[in-house]
Amino acid sequence: MLGLALEGGGAKGAFHMGVVKAFLEEGYEFGGITGTSIGAFNGAVIAQGDFEEGYKLWETMDTTLLFDIEEAQYKKLIKRELDIDTAIHIALRLKNFIEKKGIDTSKIRQVVESIVDEEKLRKSNMDYGLVTVSISDLKPLELYKEDIPEGKLIDYIMASASFPGFKLEPIENKYYIDGGFYDNCPINLLARKGYREIIAVRTLVIGIVQDIKYPDVKVTNIIPSEDLGKILVFDNNLIHRNLKMGYYDAMRSIKGLKGKKYYIKPLNEDVFLKILLSVPEKSIVKLGKLFGIKDMNYKRMLFEKIVPKIAEMAKVEASAAYQDIIICMLEKLAEENGVDRFNIYTFNDFLEEIKKAAVNPKNSSKERNHKIVRNTKLVNGLSRKIIFREAVQEIFNGIIYQEKQ
Repeated sequence: MLGLALEGGGAKGAFHMGVVKAFLEEGYEFGGITGTSIGAFNGAVIAQGDFEEGYKLWETMDTTLLFDIEEAQYKKLIKRELDIDTAIHIALRLKNFIEKKGIDTSKIRQVVESIVDEEKLRKSNMDYGLVTVSISDLKPLELYKEDIPEGKLIDYIMASASFPGFKLEPIENKYYIDGGFYDNCPINLLARKGYREIIAVRTLVIGIVQDIKYPDVKVTNIIPSEDLGKILVFDNNLIHRNLKMGYYDAMRSIKGLKGKKYYIKPLNEDVFLKILLSVPEKSIVKLGKLFGIKDMNYKRMLFEKIVPKIAEMAKVEASAAYQDIIICMLEKLAEENGVDRFNIYTFNDFLEEIKKAAVNPKNSSKERNHKIVRNTKLVNGLSRKIIFREAVQEIFNGIIYQEKQ
């Protein structure tokens, strides 16, 4: 049976739910779930059988739902735009923080209690586990649901998510902090239960992740293709973006989609070799001048000099497949022209979307007002960007030219 490990990360936890949505839609079933911090919360909701309710909760999540601070003042804090009213508000909250020995988490607990059902979770056939750290005993706790005393499950979820600065709530006279101080992605907790195939949903926050202690365990890491934002920034627009990103990043893994930021169905490598072979001589000559390459057969120039240089600029290994190099180049054009990122494209559809976006009046107004200096050494950061952009555009033009023939 498949296991699911959810890494801690506060607001980044929206990414978990997008990933799980994709796996469930594709017919995958999880036998056990472990998590740390927000991963412990999301894991509990999923393990008790309420994924849809949990997903809807994330869709409505924002800062005011979790913290006792007005939205306008919160946004000013994020943007560091302070006025006298905001300064007074901070001072009052600081006094409250000192009196309560930490940030009040009562609203967070209300959210947890509104959806986590201890009885349902205990009766579920799914294994469930979490990680926290006892500062009273100075030791980590890796707990399965059967290890947690009756009536205390929500207390331990809160303990697992006890971020530094939050008010500490004792459990039977002992105090706990965030499980990320021991293991922020508890893969081993699943492996001890016998799971040998595990999906680990990463958020890439700063924290300790234990080495996998079971060599026969196969772990598939789902890693966000873009930064997920700050841990405590529960901005609703960002959450919606991260839900989508989790879904499509998971689909990339499940379906073997190509691209770093976009999602493109793979084709036979021969198709991309033919694309490069069809780039017109005049385009290759232009590229040669752009890169300062002289006195060389234009086909050799393309494959031996230009493609490796473009791959290096795109941060793709020079030994990468032509498919990966070409798609990475096209992604730059797609992003520059505002092509919708969250979609699964065929290669031809991706080309068509870039073409349509490129002729959009909004984008055509983005005329490049720079001039390429021929034979510029590729040492200046700006020069590299300009040259790369021009090279990508030239290859794209070559592909479009060939399509018209």
